[in-house]
Amino acid sequence: MDKRRMALCVLLSTLAASVKSTDEFRRANVKLQTYQLQEATVHWDAAQKSVILKEGLMETEGGAYGYFNDTLLLSGWGVLEINAGYGEVTQEDETTFFLAGYLEGYLTAGQMFSHYSNMYPQLIKDEKVLEPLKNFLSKQDQWAREQVKLRRNSDPLWRHMGLILAQLDGLHAGAALWAKSKHREPLSAFTVQFLNGVGDLLDLVPALTPRSNSSAGSGAFRMPGMGHCTALIKVLPGFENLLVGHSSWYTYAATMRIYKHWDFKVSDTHVATGKMSFSSYPGFLMSLDDFYLLGSGLLMTQTSIGIFNASLFSQLSPHSLLAWQRVRLANSLAHTGEEWAQVFSRYNSGTYNSQYMVVDLSRISLSKSIRDGALTVVEQIPGKVMDSDQTRALRRGYWPSYNIPFHAEIYNLSGYSVMWKRYGEDFSYDLCPRAKILRRDQAKVSDLISLKRMMRYNNYKKDPYSKGHPCKTICCRNDLRPRRPRPGGCYDTKVTDYQMALQLVAEAINGPTTQGGLRPFSWQSFNFTIHQGLPHTYSFPFITMRPVLGKP
Repeated sequence: MDKRRMALCVLLSTLAASVKSTDEFRRANVKLQTYQLQEATVHWDAAQKSVILKEGLMETEGGAYGYFNDTLLLSGWGVLEINAGYGEVTQEDETTFFLAGYLEGYLTAGQMFSHYSNMYPQLIKDEKVLEPLKNFLSKQDQWAREQVKLRRNSDPLWRHMGLILAQLDGLHAGAALWAKSKHREPLSAFTVQFLNGVGDLLDLVPALTPRSNSSAGSGAFRMPGMGHCTALIKVLPGFENLLVGHSSWYTYAATMRIYKHWDFKVSDTHVATGKMSFSSYPGFLMSLDDFYLLGSGLLMTQTSIGIFNASLFSQLSPHSLLAWQRVRLANSLAHTGEEWAQVFSRYNSGTYNSQYMVVDLSRISLSKSIRDGALTVVEQIPGKVMDSDQTRALRRGYWPSYNIPFHAEIYNLSGYSVMWKRYGEDFSYDLCPRAKILRRDQAKVSDLISLKRMMRYNNYKKDPYSKGHPCKTICCRNDLRPRRPRPGGCYDTKVTDYQMALQLVAEAINGPTTQGGLRPFSWQSFNFTIHQGLPHTYSFPFITMRPVLGKP
């Protein structure tokens, strides 16, 4: 325990040092005391069929133990780390996942309440969709649980889905215990489903919203919301290093961030890993961004795909697995990119449609070779999932991703070809602004420093490819638009390289870019947008994220 406490002290002092040396924090008058470290352990009482929670200490003999460092206002990120299943009492995998969820729910419940308050008005703009949405999520949850009971003994996918649902139930129960201790109404089952389904809701909500006759008659094409993310996977000319960067785009109301490190001991031999580190949010049992470093040696990131052809949504059914669930299944069960695609493609919900990039670090030998299977690209739309080995592109130097499908069939079916004809090259895979900028500037990326610069890039006033638009660039600032500015855009960046990824280490920054002298974003001009518990102004540095607990 002394070693673990020492590691946490080092973590805290590192955060404090990084803040202390940042002029912006002094100007923002942020106090170094604006953090709270919570440690806790949970045990399973088999006789009473109940959870025993011990606050203020981490017992390695417990069923699950860990900490939550609430440093959002200090560094831009909270940090959660949980080890589960390594205790002195052997426990079922289902118990391990339930306890891990319980501990996370208890430690982060306050943030879950705030994040739900911030996200609900962003997604539910028409209350008429609420009942259809609740029905869909309830039916989907019920169907998934039925399938687990029927198929857990014959199909590893459903056996592991049972563990994910146990973790979800634990999350709900742990948050309820916290609410009870604070004399607050507990979060409903719908709220927990809502939080985990935020990505899926980006497609579900418009698909389920009742349409008027006039809008229904205006054609089967619609304009989806903002593209969610920019990603770059870069290999140096002599294969000396692999660099991966990802910047999320969405509403700034979503910036209540938690970086999570999980290490779950799993007895099921079909599971590739129970260990993962990823950028995330309160109450989310997945990343959403996505940005994952996995104990299996895989690395996964993603950018979403807009569905302009609204007729595709007629295929949506609650008898499917939501994207967040399939991502979790693929991350846990897959040993290779090809396996990841196979697992992910099963029971496609057609929601949170995206391009996923899976890097297999075992296929890369620095300065020697990059073998086939090093990069698998997977794209999903309603009714179809396609994948291909894009290692050849990686050998040539880089793979970019910017919310436009790569596979021609996905590109055409989702409606991008029609949008290109109607509205021009913003919808072209090869000629959209981010494609041009990345093609021009990726050669300048040679290390983490230059990768950070690339992923935070926004020179919209001078870059000819941006045409004066603060979102026609790598890291969008929608709040800087002269007409109808909105608090949304690129609000984070995560970067890693080959050696760091093997150790599940990354660097991450929260907040809209300030590169090139852009003013830091402040909520002062956007007080009508609910932003409960969020920083007032965003001038945070990059923070190193690494698991510190290790195995007991």
